[in-house]
Amino acid sequence: VYLAGLIPGPKSPSLDQVNRFLEPLVRDLGKFWAPGVYYSKTASHLQGRLTRCAVLPLVCDLGAGRKVSGQASHASTIFCSFCQLEKPAINDLDQGAWPRRDCETFRQLAGEWKAAATPKRREQLFKASGIRYSTLLDLPYWRPTRYVVIDTMHNLFLGLLQRHCRRIFGMDVKTVSSDGLDDDVEP
Repeated sequence: VYLAGLIPGPKSPSLDQVNRFLEPLVRDLGKFWAPGVYYSKTASHLQGRLTRCAVLPLVCDLGAGRKVSGQASHASTIFCSFCQLEKPAINDLDQGAWPRRDCETFRQLAGEWKAAATPKRREQLFKASGIRYSTLLDLPYWRPTRYVVIDTMHNLFLGLLQRHCRRIFGMDVKTVSSDGLDDDVEP
């Protein structure tokens, strides 16, 4: 099943606006997950059938994925969705040394952010962890570090993957043709 959702512009919504937009969907999906919904009769099951539904995966662009899942922007100090590597260590290519994010800790930090008494305290917690509450965390099965997928249009069609490989990862190869001109052409 495919569910498409668009949040109207003209500007990117705040986290609070995103959560308010998602709350009815999360409430309904919560009921579909536990206890599930029983249909008294279907085309394939004349005696009825219990169904369960879940959001797996969430496919969106990077900005929306980070905001909807409760993570800081890719430009923040803790920039990665999967580990807790901080920006000063961005050139560390030893993946084994990267401190991994885990869902239990993520949920705990998001809960602390949600329970904070003041906006100032929330900002302090967010700055320290790069995590804030998302209403998707109300779904017991939701795993924010595993279920967010950056869509292929943004990764491939718009050239973000190529840009990352060439410019950020330094995997660009420049060649010179027989006429002495640079054959490397940027899209």
